[in-house]
Amino acid sequence: MSEHRPDVCTLTSILSICASISALRDGKQVHGYILKFGFSPQMCLCNTLITVYAKCGVIDWSVRVFNAMPQKDTVSWNSLISAYAQHGQGNEAVRCFEAMQDSAAVKPDQATFTAVLSACSHSGLVVDGTRIFNSMINDYGFMPQVDHFSCIVDLLGRAGYLDEAETVINSKHIKAHPNIWWTLISSCAAHGNLRLGRTVAGFLLETEQNNPTVYVLLASIYAAAGQWEEAANVRELMNRTGVVKTRGCSWIES
Repeated sequence: MSEHRPDVCTLTSILSICASISALRDGKQVHGYILKFGFSPQMCLCNTLITVYAKCGVIDWSVRVFNAMPQKDTVSWNSLISAYAQHGQGNEAVRCFEAMQDSAAVKPDQATFTAVLSACSHSGLVVDGTRIFNSMINDYGFMPQVDHFSCIVDLLGRAGYLDEAETVINSKHIKAHPNIWWTLISSCAAHGNLRLGRTVAGFLLETEQNNPTVYVLLASIYAAAGQWEEAANVRELMNRTGVVKTRGCSWIES
């Protein structure tokens, strides 16, 4: 049976499964097999191992695998930046991104910017995130996609910079997308911004009239502002529309 050993494609598939179910022990066993049978220089295996260890909560091993790689491609860097993002290590993600920029062998792609902007968003790195977002457009010539806009709007919104988030959405680069509006209305609810929250809810109701979360968030924004009659009107509109509030959604009551 020794001649029927798994090849690189098979091992990559197994590691991807380990990552998806956070199977650390199995991932380590596959890693041991890779080392034992001389697969370790294979870049695609190392890239997947970085993701496996990150998904399993042992980012130190992700870093070890990355540092031991004789060669790295864009996916290698993206995998490590994403690993830092998953673990809330925004500063490390930014440092890794800057090291990637300094490397002559690779260049950031759009997935790179999604990963590092996500890291900035979850760590509240407004200055770094804004700088990187602008660099993506001005220095690298990338047209931001929905994921990039969602990240920068989330970053600004979480930090309370809702006017700045609105400016980004109104820029010439963006096409309105429900994911971006959802990101912004959540920030409006968190920070009690009635003016913008009402505007965003209007856009969402044009395309997602049957989604109860829009009504719940808008009513909560009104309630937080002390406008109980308006909150009641939103509930009444929801009832008239026939939308059923799902479990997990709750009204803010006085």
